[in-house]
Amino acid sequence: MLKTLQQQVSSPKNVFLLFDETQNNLFLNYAIKLIQSGISVGAISTSIVKSLRLNVQKTAIDGVYLTTYDVPSPSILCFSSGTKNNQKGIVRAFESWQNSFSLIKDEITTFPDAKAIVFGSLPYSLTLFGAIESLQRGQQPLVFPMHEFRYFKQLQPNQNFILWITPLHCTFFVKAFAMKRMQSIPMIRYVFVGGAEFTNRQRGALQNVFPNAKIYSFYGASETSFITIKHPYDNSKSVGAICKGVKVVVLDKHNQKCSNNQVGTIWVNSKDSFMSYLQKSLKINKLDNFISINDRGFLDAKNRLFFAGRTERHISISGHILDLNALEIWYKEALSTETLALLSQSNDEKENNLVLLTNENLTPHVWQSIKKEAYKGLGAQGVPKKWIHCTTWPLLANGKTDLKTLEKWL
Repeated sequence: MLKTLQQQVSSPKNVFLLFDETQNNLFLNYAIKLIQSGISVGAISTSIVKSLRLNVQKTAIDGVYLTTYDVPSPSILCFSSGTKNNQKGIVRAFESWQNSFSLIKDEITTFPDAKAIVFGSLPYSLTLFGAIESLQRGQQPLVFPMHEFRYFKQLQPNQNFILWITPLHCTFFVKAFAMKRMQSIPMIRYVFVGGAEFTNRQRGALQNVFPNAKIYSFYGASETSFITIKHPYDNSKSVGAICKGVKVVVLDKHNQKCSNNQVGTIWVNSKDSFMSYLQKSLKINKLDNFISINDRGFLDAKNRLFFAGRTERHISISGHILDLNALEIWYKEALSTETLALLSQSNDEKENNLVLLTNENLTPHVWQSIKKEAYKGLGAQGVPKKWIHCTTWPLLANGKTDLKTLEKWL
């Protein structure tokens, strides 16, 4: 089969060989060998092809396609974030993941044979990274399509596993674990959490589900690989210490360096950054040798990075500029939930009102109590005008909250 796949690519420097969701096993069996032979690969889904209107060509193998792109060295194509028509195709040299693979290898010395478990769709960066990391160690990963405990029943007690997961998936697991009164899962030896903020409270709850696991979290955009890693013994509210070989600066609106603990835009210099976006219309945000995806945060005196939201999630209410991400952190802590979001809604006077959405069923007493505490801690502008109960919680394929869908529910 390897030779058959190689024959589909007549010009390795000009195309990606893409595998759709019907050919996950084929991709997992041959991705590393194809890269080693000089062929660039990627995973796609029908929805990605349709929503981004990708120009793909069929090959002689069902579910395997070609898409034209100039690739100077063997590369990986994955996708990041986004709702319909808004996913970003990430093109990166395969070697740009090598340092991150080495970092993982250094942390799993007790169980170096651990196999990866990944969730959701292979095209998305966290899922694909976890799968490829396992493959390059010679361990076949398991791809679970949804965040349900029933998939764990297939795990063998004499095997060891690494779980790659988003914070929201962690929340669903903890809730399901409690509701179904299930036994803990001892075969999970390591958990790596990425994709959004992961609190110490979440880590403590997850430890009950996976009692034998060392639980790590990391911060790193799809464009940059690992920027920071937070070890199991780190109880700070940071997203971790800066990884070796990575430089981070925080700049103010005048592109001047911020002092310690001063919030600004995060800029990253790493040799493991991606090459380009698949879509020509998307531009890389560059400054000298640094790139930014407009995340905000600050550094402390110990060179730990603290995440403080994204610039596009700032709104104006009653003359105050509010960071929705920071407000969400406060409400999530207050209500002990992660399935919560804050959005703005225009009133009849064309002014923004703050609305809280959650799938928690808040009693009138709890709602009034939370508003009272919010008024004291956040000011009047930080108190939502109303809350909406969501019977389900919409997720993107990469495990993050689907804010666009929530906006439609307002």
